[in-house]
Amino acid sequence: MPTLTDVLAVARTLSSADRIRLADALWDDVPIEEWPQPSAEWIAEAQRRSAEYEAGRMKTATWSEVQVRARQKAGLDE
Repeated sequence: MPTLTDVLAVARTLSSADRIRLADALWDDVPIEEWPQPSAEWIAEAQRRSAEYEAGRMKTATWSEVQVRARQKAGLDE
């Protein structure tokens, strides 16, 4: 049976698009009850942001706006 190192070596020869599809497929196979728990720091940050949002001190953006900004930052839509 191949080892994780073997599988990773082969996976790294795939195109970026195929590696992304592979990662998605593998993640989709992990049952939700086996997902790793968020760290205490991540929970604290989420709670801080939630409080900022609820207090009206945080500017929000639609998913479309976030995607446009991310693509621009990545240099994909210049």
